[in-house]
Amino acid sequence: MTFNPYSFDFLHSSELLLLVPLALLVLLGRWKKVDKKHMFFHALVVFLLILALAAPYSAEMSSPKTNQTRITIISDESTSMELLQKGVSEEISEKLGTRVPVTVTTVSGIHTSLGDAIIQQASPENYVLVVSDGQSNSGTPVEEALSYCYKNNFPVAALIPRTEKEDLSVEIEGDNEAVIDNEAFYKVNIRKATDEKMSYQIRITVDHQKVMEREITQTGRIESIEFNHTFETLGPHTVKATLHPASISVKNLDYFENNNQYMKSVYVTPKPKVLLVTNEPDSPLANTMKEIYDVRVAGSFSSLNGTDAVIIDNQAASTISDAEARALRNYVTNGGGMVVVGGVSSFDCPAEKTYQNTGFEELLPVTSEPSNWRGGRNIVLMLDVSPSTLQKNGVGGRVLDDILSNAIVLLESDLLKDARVDVITFGSVGQDITDGFIDMSKESNRLWLDAEIRKITPSTAQVTSLERGLLTANNLLKAQNNSADAEIIIVSDGGIGNVAEGDLRFERAIQCAENLHESSGINIHFVHIYTPKIDELKVTSKGQYYAELFMNKIGLSKNYHRIEPGKRVKISFSDNPEESEDRDDEYSSGSIIVYDPKHFITRNISDINQDIFGYNEVTPKPEANRLVITRLGKPIITVWRLGLGRVAAITTDNGNGNGIPWAKSLYSGNDSLIITRTLNWAVADPEMSEEIQLKIPDLKMNQPGRILITTGKEGAPELYFDKKPMEITSIGNNMYESYVTADTFGLHKISETPVDANLTEELMSEASGTKNVSWRPAAVNRPDEYTYVGENTLFRTAILENGGKIYTKGDVYSSILEDASTGTKKKILTKVFYTKYFLALAFLIYLLYTLHHTYNTRMK
Repeated sequence: MTFNPYSFDFLHSSELLLLVPLALLVLLGRWKKVDKKHMFFHALVVFLLILALAAPYSAEMSSPKTNQTRITIISDESTSMELLQKGVSEEISEKLGTRVPVTVTTVSGIHTSLGDAIIQQASPENYVLVVSDGQSNSGTPVEEALSYCYKNNFPVAALIPRTEKEDLSVEIEGDNEAVIDNEAFYKVNIRKATDEKMSYQIRITVDHQKVMEREITQTGRIESIEFNHTFETLGPHTVKATLHPASISVKNLDYFENNNQYMKSVYVTPKPKVLLVTNEPDSPLANTMKEIYDVRVAGSFSSLNGTDAVIIDNQAASTISDAEARALRNYVTNGGGMVVVGGVSSFDCPAEKTYQNTGFEELLPVTSEPSNWRGGRNIVLMLDVSPSTLQKNGVGGRVLDDILSNAIVLLESDLLKDARVDVITFGSVGQDITDGFIDMSKESNRLWLDAEIRKITPSTAQVTSLERGLLTANNLLKAQNNSADAEIIIVSDGGIGNVAEGDLRFERAIQCAENLHESSGINIHFVHIYTPKIDELKVTSKGQYYAELFMNKIGLSKNYHRIEPGKRVKISFSDNPEESEDRDDEYSSGSIIVYDPKHFITRNISDINQDIFGYNEVTPKPEANRLVITRLGKPIITVWRLGLGRVAAITTDNGNGNGIPWAKSLYSGNDSLIITRTLNWAVADPEMSEEIQLKIPDLKMNQPGRILITTGKEGAPELYFDKKPMEITSIGNNMYESYVTADTFGLHKISETPVDANLTEELMSEASGTKNVSWRPAAVNRPDEYTYVGENTLFRTAILENGGKIYTKGDVYSSILEDASTGTKKKILTKVFYTKYFLALAFLIYLLYTLHHTYNTRMK
């Protein structure tokens, strides 16, 4: 343990105030012309005693000796591992067991709880080696478990055996409910265990009738096929995908046979009843609705009884009375849906009578005033938490305090209030602390993130790996809409240089940043927190800051900001205000983008190809969700929940626009999907007229499946699953849940009275189309263990991003013992006090001076 002058501090700093009277006494002695030598030594002794009284110490990272390293191997022996090389865990255990204590714990069966096993075995003294394909389908997610271990300094590494057997699995994505005479959209995913080329045939049937058959040659790990189907009869139906022939394992091409078919039950409901309040009954909006719903068109508000949703198209504020606003509030809060469509007579138009400050506006997710936000920007805020940030900043705090304070200032600025932000910390790896992007327009998100940033503590990594942080940021941004502007803001003390000769960490970070900026168009900013201590990690041999050199190398020197201790940064994403104004004019009636790709309305919609030519000026309310915006952040589709109901604001017109349409393109072609999904989201449950409504997902064999139940009557309903009474639990007002488990593949029944179970697909097709049937189908497929086959490639990334290491079977024996010894060496922050040294020095000085003085005055 060595003295670190940059982490030096005093436990009782108030005692240092005694230095003031000492200084006054020294000045008085000089004025009285006291002997200088005598005064100097006595003052020095008192000075050292005052320092000792203040309890000086330094904070240092230490690694106390621990017991002998222990290695625990988590051996994944679940069903999916049958495709991979066998016996790896046993072989490693036998060879390492003679040199170090080794424990083997297994995960087996058809449900893999890999995350739970990692958390159970992880500890500072235990080096965990996971031998697995990385596929986990129950319990704690693996990414969450690894993040927990990283934050607590629990070392975890992995070895992924070679995949030796090929396998195919098929799965159908899509809704389990559909509206009669409307297209229902589905996606079939075929997953493959290896990257080897393989040919097969897929057959898709609806109610036992073939709708698609295709020959496929697949080389990648996953192949997806999209298709749609229009159901023409009410009641239960089935959609089935089969890899044909189903038993191709006889050709030694496909290991598991039970994952070569997948069945989805679909319940078809009548068209929802919708009231359209409009002055243009033949607009593109009205025609779109008539294709989907049972539409009642009116020029003014009328009875809402028996209506699943109300669409208010370009209605002026003067036409909506307070009584109608109160009726709409009661309707929505009790479960109805409402969509308000813009135009020249709604929201902020006409200027003399807008929706602003009306009872009707209280129901909407927006206010009718111009928005100053410039949306469409995704920002990753990278915060350096390496141990060097514990150094003093020279103004009474630590460098880390400046880093976190600047981060909070950035988040509270108007610059980021329209952005979606993800915060990651980086030491040796990049750690996502927000678990995805969050919308900064919501005050609740801003307050939560402020609190999370204040909790950040330094990493125990000895060096700063900027490259790892940039890779994490890149992975986060790649998952977002690539039409949105992307920014990375790095806040660091600048200790990003190479540790020693041959270390290329800095060069790799430059290459990574260049790829992000040039290939992906991601803008990068560097906020360099200046520190009093300058070392070889912060300054090159030529005296240039590594942080500044980094930004110069990637051609973004204008985005480099060096901040003095205690100061706060100001960043601008635009070169000048005039440029922003020009862009505002360019896009005011132009291109629009998806802002939130995770919502039901916008899911899997990456681009909107056509431009719009006008919109109403609105501002989203704090808890509303902006889904579609212009490139400069003007809201086009904004939604929120009000009571039990849903409200959407489409702030462009109905595609007709009194002869001068703003958004005609949004009601035709592929772009019309965004409108129909908005309408479908707002429409109340089409089963509302029935006494019992059920939400039934695809069920898996031997896995509990959650059934959601809503009733129109008081009291829990009585339901049966395959003739067996269901255990039903209340979760809210007239809302219930039940968990059911089936152990056989096929169709099962949920009914109000006991009826026969396991309906075959042939019998199912005969029963399809029966109106108001007293039972609902539930499709049960093989367990998830058979769905995701082969190595999970995300597992490697998760291990590396959380400070772990990936071994091969060849290097595990040569590396793991040294890595385990280093990884389990517990690093703790300790305070080393220097009081006794100051006392000893004061005593020694006083003794020597006294002896010297006595000798000169008495002995001579």
